[in-house]
Amino acid sequence: MFLLSRTRGNSPDDLFLKKVHSHRRSTQDRIRPGCALPLLLLLTFLPLFTAKTQEQRSDNRLVSWLELQAVPSFVLTSRSGQTAFGFQWGATPLLYSFGMTRLISPWHSFIVEPPARFTGSLELFTTGQINTSKIGSSYFAGSVQLLGHIPLIERGEYLALNLGIARYSYGDWSSNYAVLGVSTLFGFAHFNVKHGLRNADWMGSFELRFF
Repeated sequence: MFLLSRTRGNSPDDLFLKKVHSHRRSTQDRIRPGCALPLLLLLTFLPLFTAKTQEQRSDNRLVSWLELQAVPSFVLTSRSGQTAFGFQWGATPLLYSFGMTRLISPWHSFIVEPPARFTGSLELFTTGQINTSKIGSSYFAGSVQLLGHIPLIERGEYLALNLGIARYSYGDWSSNYAVLGVSTLFGFAHFNVKHGLRNADWMGSFELRFF
């Protein structure tokens, strides 16, 4: 009976081998040559799609930056008995952040996320300004500022200290200022006071820093 069973292929070993061969044939039937073409196309175009998506995100960030740059900050300037209210727009040509993770570059230009600034940074900041009345001989002003940002509370999210120097030009007149201020609300709101280094001129500003 044992020999007869082996001949008919009904032993446990034969049944196991049949199941293995059946599974292999089933798998081969499912993976047909025609399936290789869509897979090859997917592997070919997936990097292109990923690159396109990253490019669209970069374009969206640039559009957002340009739109938010149109939102002005507010400035009050006093010089030689003249006081003028004005609107100010700013940009950051260069910023070095020493408070962020080392996994990303510490260097930033123009498009600067607030955490890169308020967690600790050194910033080159430029502004353009329009006043409601003349300061000196002009309604317009511009500045170049070198600012340091030092986190105070919650790594700067709640409060950070601003320190630096600035040079403002008003038509045919210019002056150097010391800068002292704070930032809050996750780095979006800055309150700065600037005082002339060689005169009694001063300036107060409420600045919105989205980037």
